[in-house]
Order: sequence, then C-alpha cells, then structure tokens
Amino acid sequence: MREFWASQQWTAIGFLLVTTLIEISNWHVLRRLEEFTVLPRIPRVSILVPARNEERDIERCIVSLLAQDYPDFDVMALDDGSTDGTGDILRRIAGANERLRVLEGRPLPAGWIGKHWACQQLLEHADGEYVLYVDADTWHHPAAVRNGLSAMLTRELDLLSVIPLEVVGTFGELLTVPVAVWSLFALLPMWAAFHTRTPLLASAIGQFMMFRASSLRSIGGFERIRSNAVDDLALARLIKTSNMRWHLADGNGRVFCRMYHGLRESVRGFSKNLYAVFYHNPFLLTFVWLVILIVYTAPVAVLVMAALGYGMPAQGITTAWEAVALAVLQWSVIVARFRFPWVLSLTWIVGQPVCVYIAFRSMVTNVTRQATWKGRRLRSSQKVSGRQIRRP
Repeated sequence: MREFWASQQWTAIGFLLVTTLIEISNWHVLRRLEEFTVLPRIPRVSILVPARNEERDIERCIVSLLAQDYPDFDVMALDDGSTDGTGDILRRIAGANERLRVLEGRPLPAGWIGKHWACQQLLEHADGEYVLYVDADTWHHPAAVRNGLSAMLTRELDLLSVIPLEVVGTFGELLTVPVAVWSLFALLPMWAAFHTRTPLLASAIGQFMMFRASSLRSIGGFERIRSNAVDDLALARLIKTSNMRWHLADGNGRVFCRMYHGLRESVRGFSKNLYAVFYHNPFLLTFVWLVILIVYTAPVAVLVMAALGYGMPAQGITTAWEAVALAVLQWSVIVARFRFPWVLSLTWIVGQPVCVYIAFRSMVTNVTRQATWKGRRLRSSQKVSGRQIRRP
C-alpha cells in the first residue's frame, strides 16, 4: 500500500501541471467585465430576477439593479410561490420605483424545474432587445449592465456570462464555493472554448447570463431545457451548437454573490445539481471525482505517513512535496485572480475531499429522487426538447 500511494505522485504532478498551465493561459484570455466600456448604441435591456423564498437577499439584489447607470432598462422580478416575505419586499420596492415590475408566478407544470418555469415566464413578459438573468443572491455595481452590453455589442455575442466575485463568509463556504470557480478556471481551456464549436467546452454561470433575446427565443428558451438541472450549461451548449457566439468574462468588481451561508447549506445547494453536470452518468462522476481525490490527497497522505514513521520511499516523498507545492501554487492563482482569502491556498487539503463527498451525495440523492431545493423535490434529467433551432 505504501508503494501504491508513493507511485501515484507522478499522476498527481502531471494533472497539476496541466491544470496550472490552463490557469495561466486563462489568466490572459479571460477579460474583466469592467474592461468593456464602448457602447456603439443603447438597446433596451430587460433585467429578470426569479425569486422563491429569497427574503434574506432580494432587497439588496433589486436595489442594486435599479441603481444601474444604463439609460434604457427595466427590472422584472417573479415571485415564484414564496412562503416567506419575498413577495412583500418586492411589492414594497415596486411601490417606490416604477422601473420594477413584480409578477406572480403561475402554478408549476409537470415536467418543469421550478426556476426554469419562473425564467420562462419572465421571458414571455420581457420586451428588451437583450435580457439579463440574475440570481436573487447577487448584487451589482452600477456599471454592470453597461459593461455587459458593451461586451455583447462589441463582440456581437448571443450570450455573455460572468464569473462573479463569490463572497464566502464562513469556513464551510471557503471549503466548497471556490471549487466551482476552480472547475472553470483550472479545467476549462478558455482559448479553445472561445474559438471552437465544441459544445462540451461551452459554459455559463446562472448568476449572470445576458442573452440577445431573439437568440434565446430561437433555441426554445427555458422550455427547451425545462427538466435539466444545469440550465446555465445546457443553454450555453445550445447557443454554441446553434453556431451562435458565446463568451465568459471575469465579473470581479462588477457582480457579487454569496451563494450559500454555511457548510450545511453549501452541501445541500451543490448536491442538488452536481450530478446533472456529469449527464446523470454515475460512472463518469465516479471516475472524475476519484481522480481528483487521488491527485489532491495522495501527496498529502504520503507526507503524513512519512511523518508518522512509515517507511515511505524517498523518491515518493520528494515527488509528494513537489505535488503539494504545485497544488498550493494552483490555488494561489485562484486566490489572486478571484479575491478569495489567502488561507484557501492551504484549505484545499480539506476542501477537495469535502467536495468529493458532495459529488457522491449528489449522485445518491438524485438517483433515489430525494434531491430537494426550496421546498420542491427535483426531477432532473438531461432531456432537451426537439424544437428546431434557427439562427435569428
């Protein structure tokens, strides 16, 4: 067993070298949203906010959207059957600001995920040439919409998504939330993603998705992916499959989000849809997360066993130190670019195993149909309806 763990270090080093090189490349390829400042024209933008039981965050989100310095926009929020004070907060803000329109969600039809149904209803009422979907737990710099439109227009995009500044307020969030950013920045080669038609390299983040409205409608809107738990990925892949233009930007300084509060909420939140990221394929999920587990824990395990006096091969100890150093470097890059606390450069030692647990929890709860979110049981699938796609 000691020889086995020691021999895995070359696998770890190879993986970490490749992913660190991807990070370095992405650092130069991924532009910051605030860099886009040219506005050749001023199209109307509809900002759309689906909200279910969001009384903790909704006011900060809506107030920041109403404070945008873009001249032609409106905000629509849909109260999706909330059982807390979300609807009252929205109606109070709407009474003081005519730019906010509050919709009452219709009953959830069979075969739909709740958020997707809310987003589809919002799309039906939107009159903007561009539509911006944001999550209720986000808040926004006054120039966020202006910068987003600049990117859309200057690059002639059909979809723009951004990586927000993900705020972490507890140690449990620090162990889990940054892995979502790491998965994009270290595993997705963005140069290839932006310059090839491969839909598997398309990605988006549902916290901020700006569409050309005609493009979103032409691919079937949210109805097309009504039972797919990872709507952001599914829509990005449909956009790319339809030969439309997609881009990702760094939203640090323009878009902010606190996804979850505490470890328990993080585990439940990521568990609801992580299995769907792997196409509901238990073998694919198991393979990927076991590789990640070995890469990030085997070097640490070798060093711990050596420190405890087990006779580890000298070469294995040396390569284990090299692998750990690479992992620290890799997470330091994430820290520097996305403004996470510096302690994250070391907490990945615990965070990666926690995320492996979340991955397998997601698989179990989805296979057994026990996955729930905001009081609704999830019935997720990868099905995409067969509506014809046409280029707008």
